[in-house]
Amino acid sequence: MRNPCSFLVALLLVCALVFDPPGFAQKSAYARVDRQLTKKEENWVRQTIRALTLDEKIGQMMTVGANAVFMNRDSEEYKKLGRYIVNNKVGGLILSRSQVWAAAILTNRLQEMARVPLLVSADLEMGPGMRLDDTAWWPPNMAVAATGDVRYARLQGSTTAVEARAAGINWLYAPVADVNNNPGNPVINVRSYGEDPEAVGAFVSAFVEGAQAAGALATAKHFPGHGDTTTDSHAGLPVVDVSKERLEKLELVPFRAAIASGVGSIMTAHIALPQIEPQPAAPLRSPGEGNALPVTLPATLSHKILTGLLRDELAFKGLVVTDAMEMAGVAARYDAATSAVQAVKAGADVILESPDLEASIRAIKEAVARGEITESRINASVQRILRAKAALGLNERRTVDLNEVDRIVSGPQFNAVAQEIADRSITLVRNEGNTVPLGSVPLLAVSFTDDENRAVTQPFMAELRRSGAVLEDIVFDSRSTDAELASVRARLSQPVGAVIYCVFVRSVMLPAMGARLAEEIGKVKAPVVVISFGNPYALAAIPNAPAYIAAYGPYPVSQRAAARALVGDIDIAGRLPVTLPGLYPRGHGLQIRRK
Repeated sequence: MRNPCSFLVALLLVCALVFDPPGFAQKSAYARVDRQLTKKEENWVRQTIRALTLDEKIGQMMTVGANAVFMNRDSEEYKKLGRYIVNNKVGGLILSRSQVWAAAILTNRLQEMARVPLLVSADLEMGPGMRLDDTAWWPPNMAVAATGDVRYARLQGSTTAVEARAAGINWLYAPVADVNNNPGNPVINVRSYGEDPEAVGAFVSAFVEGAQAAGALATAKHFPGHGDTTTDSHAGLPVVDVSKERLEKLELVPFRAAIASGVGSIMTAHIALPQIEPQPAAPLRSPGEGNALPVTLPATLSHKILTGLLRDELAFKGLVVTDAMEMAGVAARYDAATSAVQAVKAGADVILESPDLEASIRAIKEAVARGEITESRINASVQRILRAKAALGLNERRTVDLNEVDRIVSGPQFNAVAQEIADRSITLVRNEGNTVPLGSVPLLAVSFTDDENRAVTQPFMAELRRSGAVLEDIVFDSRSTDAELASVRARLSQPVGAVIYCVFVRSVMLPAMGARLAEEIGKVKAPVVVISFGNPYALAAIPNAPAYIAAYGPYPVSQRAAARALVGDIDIAGRLPVTLPGLYPRGHGLQIRRK
């Protein structure tokens, strides 16, 4: 039996979507970001830039990283952040793995230290939980697209913005605008809204509109498109060897849509596009580091791409921020000083996470002194940065009200939106013998995870047990032994009502132990359901699975949704936002209504 409280929450949510789309999640104390500045704000921008020295202007172009966790004020970590703000005059901060209260308190303190208010950013592609502990991870973008409803992307943007601003974050490094047309992509994949550029553009635009209406700066990333890659730019320099015509038809479509929707910033991609930028990249600084094949200049450092394509052709007037400069896509070939200067010359306004902040600042200043970069070029970037800060209202109020943090962040109404999206995203790809939904039979759940934390599977198991299922569960990972496999083989030879194979993997192929486990499960006579809690393309590794569900993510909301779908507690209505090559087309999805 379904929990009546859960049913009430769902009912309230549906009412909100029908009667107030998407207003209930957009309520914010902040003004729209995509608006004309007031006369007072324009005056603040002019007065501030006139008062800044060249060193301070260059500092405004730098964003440094931090984990907002408890730190004593006399700790070296805290003092280091203070030096960045007070001595280097940095203009921004990016939060990685952080805590809600620490984020609010730390950003308030650093804002008070700063002469000019800070842009505080975070990669909140999948909701606040992606960076803030004790908040909910949202389903990934591909799951949002599987609902087929762009209103959910608007809710995704507005809700994330409201929660982020309450915690001190004003700049969202989201949404991902990459078109994932390459099933082997190791880094974008479910972070993308799918493979169809027009559909991706519609979801990207909706997120941007929702986030910026709620008072946060949105970022379309990774320009000009990281979807058709087989290399992770954290580890090497990917090559996208396509023509300008192909870019126009595919990669650039969502970015044009984001620009038309008034997106405030765009993040660059550390990718090589030899047909667009033929200049060779620098050789690897260390043998064996990154991609050793001949490659061309990364887009992040290319004037043809950032200025010629993005600024001139696409007429983008907002902030251009680099992807993290410490990533191997750039750092394996360029030192911090060289890459910072080249990024500014290319057209970047903000240098994100330089591996050597002071060397980068010094190098840019020296480039200005020798005429390689004009001060007017620096002024143009700083003016854009200050205009963004004014649009965020930071000239008037730079700190957050700590009394409001636990009234807003992780509010039940926001978490209900995330769960509703997950519920509606579940995609039944195959259902031989009408196995799904399962009846009241004893279940054996066997999981394989590429995460060393075997407890990652627990939300799914807990939700099944909550539904009344009689359940036995076994978890494997790449460290599992032949003896463990033999034990499962013996268990599978015994009677069981149904077997569920839960696949928690990020890559399209299963690691060796996962593949061996799939082979053993494929021999059983009982009904078998395979659930992908991650890469939907995983069916290619288990092509004979009689029933297959794509849940798109390993996060608790997606695990709960998959469990509910499996036992018939919710409708199954999701459709694939991507093609499963040789198996199923984009848009496929079997529909089941609960009885």
